[in-house]
Amino acid sequence: MKTYTKPLWSYDVQKTEQWLTDQAKAGFRVKEMHRFKRGFTFEKGQPKDVTYRIGYDKIKPATLSNTMRNDGWEKVAQSGKWYVIANERPQAEVTTSTSRDAIIKRNNFIYYAFMAILIYITCATLANVALITTTTISSDGNVEVEESPLWIITYTGAALVTAFYLFMIYSVWKIKKTNKALSTESPSTYRTPNTLEKKNLTKAEEKQLKREGILIKRRKFGWMYAPDKLEKWLEQMAADGNRLHRINRLGITFYFRKGEPQSIKYSADYQNLSNDSYFEIHRQAGWKEVFSSKGALQKWTIWSKEYEEGETQPALYSEQTHKLKQAKKVALSYTALFLPLVLMYIYIASLNTFYIFRNGGEWSIVNSNTIMFFICILLFGTYITKTWMYYFRLRRA
Repeated sequence: MKTYTKPLWSYDVQKTEQWLTDQAKAGFRVKEMHRFKRGFTFEKGQPKDVTYRIGYDKIKPATLSNTMRNDGWEKVAQSGKWYVIANERPQAEVTTSTSRDAIIKRNNFIYYAFMAILIYITCATLANVALITTTTISSDGNVEVEESPLWIITYTGAALVTAFYLFMIYSVWKIKKTNKALSTESPSTYRTPNTLEKKNLTKAEEKQLKREGILIKRRKFGWMYAPDKLEKWLEQMAADGNRLHRINRLGITFYFRKGEPQSIKYSADYQNLSNDSYFEIHRQAGWKEVFSSKGALQKWTIWSKEYEEGETQPALYSEQTHKLKQAKKVALSYTALFLPLVLMYIYIASLNTFYIFRNGGEWSIVNSNTIMFFICILLFGTYITKTWMYYFRLRRA
């Protein structure tokens, strides 16, 4: 028996699975996995070609379906919600595998948590830099550094924060890469189309259609803070004969193709954590996804569904309570994102304003920074206000 420690094995389960297979070829079979010790225990035996899959399931202990057992899979180790299954059949004969949805969902949770911490640390660092810059300028560069035997604590803390910051950057990059690989394993995996047309137009073809007046371009900034207004705008464009052709990757430029008026229902949906089943459910109900954002903190999907004139408009969610819940989630998410920034900028701007009125004098970088902070306060405050107005509009409806 021997135990190997792999601290970040869950960041790349496919690589870990291949490593387990290589160990089996060398004669070491998995006997135990340790979620807290971050490692695996192996037992020496005969070299074999074994296919391994790592799964994650909230139900403990995880059980395999009859289909998977009949396909040759067996559970060889489990620790907490993690488990390892093995199959000694030739890989070409194996037709089933464990679902990746739970791992992707778990990875997304860690991804968003690290992104939130990264944004907080980055903003806090920039705020401190702004304060130090303002203080240095206000004192005409006469800054005195106080010597202290406790500076070692400051330097140690700074080193630890820097190391953690770099670790989070690596984690975000690695998790995003892993989730992309896991999502492309299955042929039925969701693909994000940003166009309603079966035939994608080249840039040259789009330019030609623009010159002919067939393809028109419109921009909508900040629509995610009032998605109900975007839906009505898209529906009105379709009723006027302007069918949505595609949306650019940033989600702010909309391309329409002129044609016959159509009755199309649009729905902009926000999801903190979405997986393949989310998209599959709506596709089976007849909805088409015309846009899905790629941002780490904004997971928006715009759906469309045609209907005949005189028919009842289709609804992505039939219950009003669910719509309100979604709208409240949007408002709370953006409030949690922007409110700390607004409060921080108000504090910095108030200090700068006090300095400006106290000292007066010529225009300086402090004045420019103060204007920038007030613009940020106004901008982020507007975003928060719009999301709550969206929620209360649905509540009154």
